[in-house]
Amino acid sequence: MSDRTRGLILGTIASVLWASVFVAARYLTHVRGVDPYYTAALRFGSGAIVAVAYLLATGKGPKLMRATRALGWMSLLGFIGIFSMGILVFISASLTSSINSALILNANAIFIAVFSVLIGERVPGIRFLGLIVGLAGCGLIVLGSAPEQTFAVADNLLGSLAALGGALCWALYTVLGKRSVRQYGGPEIAAGTLVFGGLMLVIVVLVRQPALGLEWPEAAASLYLGVFPTAIAMLMWYRALELVDANVLGPTQYVAPIGATLLGWGLLGEAPGVTFIGAGIAIIVGVYLATRPAPEEV
Repeated sequence: MSDRTRGLILGTIASVLWASVFVAARYLTHVRGVDPYYTAALRFGSGAIVAVAYLLATGKGPKLMRATRALGWMSLLGFIGIFSMGILVFISASLTSSINSALILNANAIFIAVFSVLIGERVPGIRFLGLIVGLAGCGLIVLGSAPEQTFAVADNLLGSLAALGGALCWALYTVLGKRSVRQYGGPEIAAGTLVFGGLMLVIVVLVRQPALGLEWPEAAASLYLGVFPTAIAMLMWYRALELVDANVLGPTQYVAPIGATLLGWGLLGEAPGVTFIGAGIAIIVGVYLATRPAPEEV
């Protein structure tokens, strides 16, 4: 299996896991009323513990210590991709539907392609076409979701703007992290950013002092968020970034809105519209076009 194929597989698995974030986040913040900042701290704080424990258990402690040479970069990446993105995702989830959040946040593949040009990656025109087709497919999912929702949307405009901010943060996190992950290792840098971002979120929670008590469904959902779509998915994502360029990896996230729509439909009553199948086809075509190798890469 080539590095390119392995990277795309890892990126796709990470994106499938991220599909569940939007439903779990909306459940915690909107349905259960847990503070968005507290929810973000629980997710990334527990994710950091799991990620570091995994690296130590698998004998990668020395590589993790070596990665501390990039302490400044890890702090910056933690602020952008964990702290800022994490807060914006949960604010978005508290205000708009999980489908809307998933759509807009995963539009970050467009921003990844743009930012990749700025750091010198070559982005063929066919990939930009794929990005546009994929984004159009994501748009169809939201526009087709007309049925009345079980849980009413509080403020779609602010929720969508928060998701857009999260998309920009994740695109920067992916592109700016490329050099560090290829120098010190993707899982090691990912774990470091989780630690720094998680600590920043904990500080915010201590200042805000929200209600900290959790019932078992809330604790279980928080634990799930910390382990699967955080520790596991982010270790996979930065490992994938070691293997393929950021602009190639980014479009794999277009599978997340499909997964989020299915989960939102089944768990939160956010039923998709009749255009869902057409949108899914558009997304698959978009991912294919955006990730297919250019002739000189074959």
